[in-house]
Amino acid sequence: MIAIELPEDIEKHFNDVVQNNYNGNVKTAITSLLKLHKKYRWKEQLIEDVESIRAEVRRKGGISSKNIDQAIKKYRKSINGSND
Repeated sequence: MIAIELPEDIEKHFNDVVQNNYNGNVKTAITSLLKLHKKYRWKEQLIEDVESIRAEVRRKGGISSKNIDQAIKKYRKSINGSND
């Protein structure tokens, strides 16, 4: 078993969640947490990547709305094969 030292308020919150949602089963609660992490981590990475790209675009002087619209249309056309 893994032992983790948590701040008192976090430990209380964790224990409440385990009791209320997992019938006191810590193993099931941690397994659910790991499944959620696996399922949603890619979204966190995407957010980090988008923020990095935004910072670089700002650093290089920005981008116009027209260019954004053109890029969206080009992307949609490539994935849908349509003439949007």
